[in-house]
Amino acid sequence: MNLSVQHPDFASPMKEPVEKETIVVLLALGNPSEALELEKHLSERFPAIMEIYRAPSGFDAMSLAMNRPRIVLLDQRLPDVMGLDMIDPIRDQIGPDNYLIFIGGSGKSGMRPGMRDEALKRGASAICERPIHTDWLTTMVGQLLFPEIPDHPHLHGLELLDLIQMFNQKRCDRTMRIFANDGRVGSIYMNKGEITHVEAGGMQGFAAILDLMRWTEGRIVVYDALLSSERTNDIPTMHLIMDAARIMDEDDSTPGPQNALEAMPDIGFDGTPVPVSSRGATPPPVASGGGDHRRPMGGNSEDTLSLPAFDLDLDFD
Repeated sequence: MNLSVQHPDFASPMKEPVEKETIVVLLALGNPSEALELEKHLSERFPAIMEIYRAPSGFDAMSLAMNRPRIVLLDQRLPDVMGLDMIDPIRDQIGPDNYLIFIGGSGKSGMRPGMRDEALKRGASAICERPIHTDWLTTMVGQLLFPEIPDHPHLHGLELLDLIQMFNQKRCDRTMRIFANDGRVGSIYMNKGEITHVEAGGMQGFAAILDLMRWTEGRIVVYDALLSSERTNDIPTMHLIMDAARIMDEDDSTPGPQNALEAMPDIGFDGTPVPVSSRGATPPPVASGGGDHRRPMGGNSEDTLSLPAFDLDLDFD
C-alpha cells in the first residue's frame, strides 16, 4: 500500500484550516518591544486566524491564560515571577492539548541544561533560546498548529531505534523527547529525516546518542515538528546509529562497567583523533538491572542493531 504525507509549505502564507477558527496566542514576555515584534511577525505569517494577547507580567499571564490559548510563549524571567514557577499553573489553565514554548537565555549566554530539563519536565512543549530566530519560531508554531498527520496507524511498542529508522525513511520533521524514570531528560531532533541535534543533560551530539541508547526505563513523547534550531550533528542518521550500536557491542565485550563516553572511539569519523577534552562530562552510570536489556533489530545480519527496550508513551498529536 502506498502511503503519502502532505508537507505544509511554511515558506508561503499558511493555509487556513477547512473550518476557519480563531487561534488564541499568549505572549508572556518581560520585554514589551520583543513581544510587540513577535506579535507583528506572527500576525503577518498567520493573517486573519490569530488572536494575540500580550502579558507583561506573571499576574497578567495567569489572567489571560483563562482564555485557554493554543500557544503560550513564556519568558524565563518576568518582572514579578520566574518563568519556571509559572509553567505548572499556566499548564493547568490551558490543558494538556495546547502548547507552551519556554523562552530563555539572554542572547549572550545560553540556558543552563538544568533549567532546560526542568522546564521540559514541568510541561514545556519546546525550548527557544535568545536571540529568537523569528522565521524558525513561526515555522515551529505552524508545525504545532497544523501537524502532518501520519497516514498509517499509530504503532505502540516501538523502540527508540524503530522510531529513528521510521522517521528517517519518511524524511519528516520530528522531535523525540525521552524521559528516563530516574529523572533524566533527553531529546532527538530530526529535520527531513536526518538527526540534526541530540541532547541528554549536559551532553550533546554523538556522546548524547550513546548515553540515550543505554537508558533502559522511561517513556518517549513524539512531536510532529522540529522543536530546536540547534545543530550538533552532520553525520548521516543511519551511519550515526550504526556506529553507536557498534561501539555498544564492543563495549559489551569489554570486562567491567563502562559509561557511554568511555566507550567512544579514539578516532573520529573523519579519521582524526578525538581529544579527550572534547568528550564532555561523564554521565551518571546506568544500573544494569540484571540481564541484557537489548534486543536484535530483525534478521540474522552481521550488522544487527540493538537498543534497550522502552516503556513507550507515544503522542503523535
